[in-house]
Amino acid sequence: MFDAPRKDEFTQGSVFSCSYAEDYPETSAYGLVITARCDAVQDKAPIFSYIPVVPLEDWILCDGANIAMDRIHADCLNTLRNHLKDASLSDSLLETKTVHEIYESHFKPKENDRAWSTRCIKIRGSIDTYVRNLQLRAPSSSREERRLHLVANASKIDAVVKELSGNRLNGFYLLRDMPLLSGTTANCVALLREIHHIPTKLARDIVGGLTREEWDARSESSLRCPRFIASDDLAAPIAKLKSPWIEHVMQNFTMLFARIGVNDNDFAEIKESLSIIGLG
Repeated sequence: MFDAPRKDEFTQGSVFSCSYAEDYPETSAYGLVITARCDAVQDKAPIFSYIPVVPLEDWILCDGANIAMDRIHADCLNTLRNHLKDASLSDSLLETKTVHEIYESHFKPKENDRAWSTRCIKIRGSIDTYVRNLQLRAPSSSREERRLHLVANASKIDAVVKELSGNRLNGFYLLRDMPLLSGTTANCVALLREIHHIPTKLARDIVGGLTREEWDARSESSLRCPRFIASDDLAAPIAKLKSPWIEHVMQNFTMLFARIGVNDNDFAEIKESLSIIGLG
């Protein structure tokens, strides 16, 4: 999937270290250049655009977890609506009352009722999952708490990973065994919805290798990239995404922003138009 970077080359498919990823402030991120090859080769690009790339284990506890928890939230809401329906209550209560208020008013009095005692235990469990999921969906939540929550809801995160593995998860692309600055390799995820850029002059510096010390001495705090995290000490090209994967990434990237929405055709009308041959 990857080749070693070519000397003095910075073009579409180039992967460089110490880039910026908005929701990953403590993660060593990489940048995948998406600027057209012709513009890069002919020196026509005033800036180079890139999309961030982060290690899979960091992605799974951030964006991946958010996707899984949004699905958990939807399931919890559906379960709570069913509990309300079983109790002949309107699900609009969920829009005007907290889940705890609903339980205290409508279910707690039934806890000692033999017909409802087991059901009340299930309802409390659904409420606990719903509330806990909301708490952990907040950006400030602990990575370890998120991890444990995902372990407890393994089917949801497994579904997300399966979609990512097949590159069917909109906005994300799995990059297998990508070389890292440390010299090792790791599965990583490209964040297709997040586009950043760097000036061409800075790109040339990165091609030659820009150290943390050199960058700190410049005091260019207005630029988000390069960003040195933890032991990161060099912003430089570390790999190049090969064909056909770079084309596939660009296809997925383009589809995010080039979709045209039109009204669905009416099935009944189309069916009726076939009546002339007796199939309407």
